[in-house]
Amino acid sequence: MLDRIRAAWHALRGYAAASDLRASTWAPSSGSANAEVAGAAATVARRARDAVRNDPYASRIVDLWTGNAVGAGITTRWPDAAHTAAWRRWSDSTTCDAEGRLDLYGLQALAMRAVVESGECFIRLLPTEVTPANPVGLRLQVLESDHLDTSRIGVVEGLATLNGIALDEAGAPAAYWLFRRHPGAWWPGLPGPWASEAIPARDVLHLYRKRRPGQLRDVSWLAPVLTRLRDLGDYEAALLMKAKIEACLAAVVTEEGDEALTGTAANLLRDAQGRAVEAFEPGMILYRRGAGSVEVVNPSGGGSHAAFARRALEAAAVGAGLTYDQVSGDLTQANYSSLRAGKIEFRRLCEQVQYGMLIPMLVRPIADRFHAQGALLGLWGAEMPDGVSHVPPAHEMIDPLKDTTALIAQVRAGFVPQPEAVGAFGYDFTAVVEMIREANAKLDDAGLALDSDPRRVAKSGSAQDAAQLAAIEIAATGAAAPAASPPQQG
Repeated sequence: MLDRIRAAWHALRGYAAASDLRASTWAPSSGSANAEVAGAAATVARRARDAVRNDPYASRIVDLWTGNAVGAGITTRWPDAAHTAAWRRWSDSTTCDAEGRLDLYGLQALAMRAVVESGECFIRLLPTEVTPANPVGLRLQVLESDHLDTSRIGVVEGLATLNGIALDEAGAPAAYWLFRRHPGAWWPGLPGPWASEAIPARDVLHLYRKRRPGQLRDVSWLAPVLTRLRDLGDYEAALLMKAKIEACLAAVVTEEGDEALTGTAANLLRDAQGRAVEAFEPGMILYRRGAGSVEVVNPSGGGSHAAFARRALEAAAVGAGLTYDQVSGDLTQANYSSLRAGKIEFRRLCEQVQYGMLIPMLVRPIADRFHAQGALLGLWGAEMPDGVSHVPPAHEMIDPLKDTTALIAQVRAGFVPQPEAVGAFGYDFTAVVEMIREANAKLDDAGLALDSDPRRVAKSGSAQDAAQLAAIEIAATGAAAPAASPPQQG
């Protein structure tokens, strides 16, 4: 037994993080993911919202993640006309919003903002009346994380409940205990919002980033950077005060008088009205008793503090999963290579958020409920059609000419299928083929041959088909030969 303990001790000493005496005061928590989140989520969310309201960099981080992960919206492509037409009417109108303010893609952006700011949000799937703009009778209600009644813990109504989430035997959410109204919206004269109710999990979408196995909730994405951003704000406020003091050019007039030149009264500074002065302002003229003289007070300036601010913003950007130039807006030291290298890593992380959180937790479940509602109304069959796709917004090219040339080379070499190349721009390949076919037919009917049409004009600018060659020859030699004149009538 002693040998086993000694062996375990030697193994532990093999890791400096576990044995280094400098880490003796490092006492991390050993709680589960849910225990860690439960103890910190509400406090971190409140502080993150305050930072977003008052700190420009925190607000920028939320905007960046929303703009890149959602952008103009993650679109759903249906393989049949019935779903496509109904989906377009529903998603493009505000009838899909329980509050009647946003369309589907505005709701996606709102949910993403709530996740970055608060760590999670809830979307309720509510029934409503069927209208031409809402053919399936479905509306969505986006709720902040505060709506979850985290006081519901233990066995509640026969189900194991953890932080307001009722779990089934397999540990999957079975219901969510939600407040009817936001707890912070209560005021005298209205009934309190503390009467939470269990909403079946099939009617609630819980959107959050899952980082640990078994994790049921998450904290604000700003959690790793909040203290740095606050320190940077305090530091800049102190620098501003220092700069104001340094800008205070003043003059001290020492007037001759019979008063004693010793004691505190001799050094007391007063303004022209005789009032004691306790703070400097630019252009002040101060007076005191003593031997007559005039002294100029010109505080010396300090050095540059850009290096500290840059380092703090670099750390904040890394902690938020963004690049320094995105958070700071500083492109003075950026070039094509550095921008491309930084954006490649960010786009990989952004795609992980899109395909690992937004699509499986938000976009696809909404499409599934949309189909189910329509099937109940007899708009289509019960089976989900094959070929449904969800397309995130395309990322803008850093250098369109270079990136387009590289993409063409990859497609021509067979490294990238053409449908994937089209999808990189946020389009559906089948829809693009149909649009090109219709455009070409209209151009042919009008007798037009554009130099962007590869059927008629080669990359070098030369004609490619007989019709185009004939048109060029006619243009070069003049009008076509006149038709033979009809025979003369005798």
